Amino acid sequence: MRLSDLWAILYAMLIIGLSSIPGKSLPDLGWFSHNKLIHIAEYTIFGLLVSRAMVFRVPARGQVFLFALLIAGTFGALDETYQALIPGRDSSYGDWVADIVGVASGSSLYLLWKFYRDQAPAG
Repeated sequence: MRLSDLWAILYAMLIIGLSSIPGKSLPDLGWFSHNKLIHIAEYTIFGLLVSRAMVFRVPARGQVFLFALLIAGTFGALDETYQALIPGRDSSYGDWVADIVGVASGSSLYLLWKFYRDQAPAG
């Protein structure tokens, strides 16, 4: 197991830990509220970490992106399902879509950074 795997796993555990906190849901301000921004930010970091872990396992950048989307997107769906079981928490497809947007953003940011870093002259 690589250190990048550990970071992705630890972050997934943090997400589950935060999802486990019972409490009042954020007020509904329509489909795109600050709640969605939190989901996007949270899963942008997760998408970046999962992509970092996947880059050692799959040969092509497009495959890294797709695997990160599949893995972290599935995790987001499971997390939303889990939140429905926690008192005072709710689950929604809109939150899951925000998770997917975050994963795509984080994976894209990581892959762009890696591309430009790999193109830089040595020295």
